[in-house]
Amino acid sequence: MNIYKLSNLENYSIKKYLSILFTLVILTQTAPAGTLSTVFFYNPESSVDNFATLKSEFDDYLANKGEFTFQPFSERNTFESVVNDKSQGIYLLSSWHYAQLNSKTPLEAKLVGVSKGELQQRKILTSKDITSTSGLSGATIAGAGSDEYIKGQLQQMLGSEYAAIIPKIKLLSVPKDIDALMAVGYGVANAAVSSETSFNKLAMINPKQHAQLKKLADGEKNFLLIAAVTKVQKSDETPLLKAIEGMQGQDIGERKLKMLGLDGWKRIDALDASLSKQLR
Repeated sequence: MNIYKLSNLENYSIKKYLSILFTLVILTQTAPAGTLSTVFFYNPESSVDNFATLKSEFDDYLANKGEFTFQPFSERNTFESVVNDKSQGIYLLSSWHYAQLNSKTPLEAKLVGVSKGELQQRKILTSKDITSTSGLSGATIAGAGSDEYIKGQLQQMLGSEYAAIIPKIKLLSVPKDIDALMAVGYGVANAAVSSETSFNKLAMINPKQHAQLKKLADGEKNFLLIAAVTKVQKSDETPLLKAIEGMQGQDIGERKLKMLGLDGWKRIDALDASLSKQLR
């Protein structure tokens, strides 16, 4: 599958791109040894601009709660090597990744992220010029997150009927959902994968571009970020979980959470049975 790099977008400065690239290289050199005091973060849906800043901000918050640290990852394999080693700690990951990892390393979800009162979001596929999914063959589709993640979302939305189209699609990786939608508006991409929330936000940012976009397909609703522990973990993770959950109760914590696109957390055991069953 052909992959268009970030530099294809004229709207992003080379300086910013190189800064982000350098940060990611530093953070993924090695996988730190896991301890109960570590929060590990990896999210292919992430729109984090600067991982070094993210780590610094969360480290500052956690340091006031105990001897806790925050370790973000930009590479899936490095993150999974920590989980597969059954390291102690808390894992913050997408529901998409949570379901995949559970088949190899049993995890237990403890908290689920909340944004504007919602626990779940739906991804949609939109375009300005393509009028039906049959016209996607050879198209360039923009999306935030890893190529594997974007491809997985497309497969879910399009279904087996369009499986043959997926290998013919070109992917354009961008930092945020809004960037994917704007890429279509500016003619850099033919279609965009984004959340419904970001699509609605575009209506406020750029009503003209929003009006030009039409929905081609939508996916299933998925939970937002999940805080989980490994089921084999024998030590007590409660202190660190309380520190994470308590972020929503104070201004400084809520400001940090917004860097992850969240307003707060909800305990899995407090969810409706129909929802909690999906995570057990």
